[in-house]
Amino acid sequence: MSKVRNLASTIKHLKGESFKRAAVMIRDYGWGEFFHKLGTRIKYGPGTAVVNNNMYGGELAGESFVKNPSEHKGYQAEERVSFTFTPSVPNIGRIELLTQNRAGGGALEITVSKGDAVLLHAEAGGVAHDDYTAIDFLPICGVMGAALTVSLTCKNGCGVYVNRNKRRHGFSVDGGGSVGCRVYTVHNAEYLHWIANNTPTEKELNYQRARVFNYMPKISIVVPLYNTPEKFLRQMIESVQAQTYSNWELCLADGSTSSKNLGEIAHSYEDARILYRKLEENKGISGNSNEAIRMATGDYVALLDHDDLLMPHALYSYVELVNIDRDYEFMYSDEDKITEDGKYRFNPFFKPDFAPDTLHTFNYITHFSVFKKTLLDKIGGFEDRFNGAQDFDIILRATEKAKKIGHISDILYHWRISEGSTALASSAKSYTVEAGRSAVEAAYQRLGIKNAHVSSCQYPNYYITRYDLPDPKPLISIIIPNKDEKRTLENCITSITEKSTYPNYEIIIAENNSTEKEIFDYYAQLEQDSRIRIVRWDHPFNYSALNNYAASQAKGDLLLFLNNDISVISPDWLEQMAMHAMRPEIGQVGAKLYYPDNTIQHSGIVLKIGPVANHPHKFLSRFDIGYFGLLVAPHNVSSVTAACAMMRASVFREVGGFDETFTVAYNDVDLSLKVREKGYYILWTPFAELYHDESKTRGLETTPEKMERLDHETALWLSKWDKKYPYDPYYNINLTNEKLDYSVSPNKILKDRT
Repeated sequence: MSKVRNLASTIKHLKGESFKRAAVMIRDYGWGEFFHKLGTRIKYGPGTAVVNNNMYGGELAGESFVKNPSEHKGYQAEERVSFTFTPSVPNIGRIELLTQNRAGGGALEITVSKGDAVLLHAEAGGVAHDDYTAIDFLPICGVMGAALTVSLTCKNGCGVYVNRNKRRHGFSVDGGGSVGCRVYTVHNAEYLHWIANNTPTEKELNYQRARVFNYMPKISIVVPLYNTPEKFLRQMIESVQAQTYSNWELCLADGSTSSKNLGEIAHSYEDARILYRKLEENKGISGNSNEAIRMATGDYVALLDHDDLLMPHALYSYVELVNIDRDYEFMYSDEDKITEDGKYRFNPFFKPDFAPDTLHTFNYITHFSVFKKTLLDKIGGFEDRFNGAQDFDIILRATEKAKKIGHISDILYHWRISEGSTALASSAKSYTVEAGRSAVEAAYQRLGIKNAHVSSCQYPNYYITRYDLPDPKPLISIIIPNKDEKRTLENCITSITEKSTYPNYEIIIAENNSTEKEIFDYYAQLEQDSRIRIVRWDHPFNYSALNNYAASQAKGDLLLFLNNDISVISPDWLEQMAMHAMRPEIGQVGAKLYYPDNTIQHSGIVLKIGPVANHPHKFLSRFDIGYFGLLVAPHNVSSVTAACAMMRASVFREVGGFDETFTVAYNDVDLSLKVREKGYYILWTPFAELYHDESKTRGLETTPEKMERLDHETALWLSKWDKKYPYDPYYNINLTNEKLDYSVSPNKILKDRT
């Protein structure tokens, strides 16, 4: 079935420019190459034009290749070659050129430019003879649609093959003809730039080694060993020895059943800080980890897997944090993954600050976790019943009891991809799914939350918690501002009354300056329904004041602010929102909103994307899972749109309702932050799904008058909140503030570590 889908997808793309490209491929390379690529796409899917000998991979940005490099009839080696091409991809990070290097000592100088701007200048050795020379470089970003010129100068007798009699599609060679060349985009481009900008320099590392803190705690790094390959063990130990903070001990508890020489390897380093103990029996991951903890004598205990690696400034970063505030009893950092051979870093996870609902949905904390030893003594060690999710369980228990939880927004830990590792795929250890579900369930039991029911979902190691609602169910007051737009409002009301399964609600329509007869006729019709009331607010439009007035007329325990251009998709949307809104720690709940074309309109609000805030994941497919599954996971956010937001009426009154100085824009963000200031969490759920035809009634901010008002309200919001929220705690500082896709900010530079 998958091959049929791939065939359909491939045929769908064989039109327009893609059809022209297929025709050119047949012309330039023959039917055999066309059918080879077509077959590959049918077998593996349409996104298979990738390079496999570079971990960072990428699709072809352009090609003018010779199928058999050793048979290059018509090509002659030249010392200087220049050609121009236009990438259809956002970056390039690899160029392969057909070269001659008969004597073996050649070097290739390459310059890539856009107009007068030089984007890359580099020299490559290891030039191939009668084969392709691959040149990898820090990706050049922002090149889609730009005419790029590649200039090549060959040294020491090598050359680039050029066919002056035959032109290939997509490459314009100075003097005519074609070159044997492939250009690739790089999937990990933004992160590679981030790494280049944020890897500590030797100067910074030396400063850290020399620094003496006021508080110099010992950190015990505990590692359970189990049949650890020698290479992985040595790399792990050496990454600990490379730490710039030196007051540590490494506690190795060996439960191996087949590896006999791990003790010899540990002792070979002749470092008194490395402690090794061979266990009499393998006690399993939890038991072995507890034995490692028993070896610890430090003030803090850090958890490290036997095949993973630390950045050299990892421990330094934690000690720096506890010197700021010793109340930090549990801390964690960001992480990435590393290939089995240790050569390539990829898939960074830039995490939010502590977010309890997010943590109950999936273990986003994972590595690198550091516990104050007194906290660990209080909560106890690992428990066998959670084997497979033992780290998830202990993190849940630690976050429940810690005085203060710290998050270091920096990549300090490399999680190795290896066969059988959950870093590669959770399916590699399928028993972890049930263990994780049990860990979350146990957390609710400890917290005394008796109405929570945990189930696993279609995404491994993600969990859904459903809360029982009180009986009788609380009254929900649905508040809908409206001006004219009879058809829009009718669509909204009809979807609520016909689709909603929740039995106890009232609808309050806040009428504001309508002029059309048909809307008043519709109001009269609606008022025949005892659940629907029309309240009139005859003042100039002010979204905040209008909703405040309507809320004052509401009878419900729960208030649901709803735009008139919303229509219901999921019948249990009110239940899904109310179950969270009734929780005492939750102050506000948002829903998953789609544009009519089934793309994401709202999945929470992130502060500081743009001058104030914006909606992440915007325009992604309704069926996309988002950044680390956030589009399918209930999670904490800083704000939700008032286009569909539910909260307890008592909380709304406690924070003083909407701030009426925000006439149209940012009143919802302001309300959410007032809720946060009172200590409540805000939650977004993907299980309340609705369509939103955004701003249909009031229109977009396009007129000079509206633009002026928007500028005023932007300045007002910044004066009120900018200093309090220099960043969004639920959105990592290393992610972009310019786009909506959770991509890495390539130009981000963390503080000078000196």
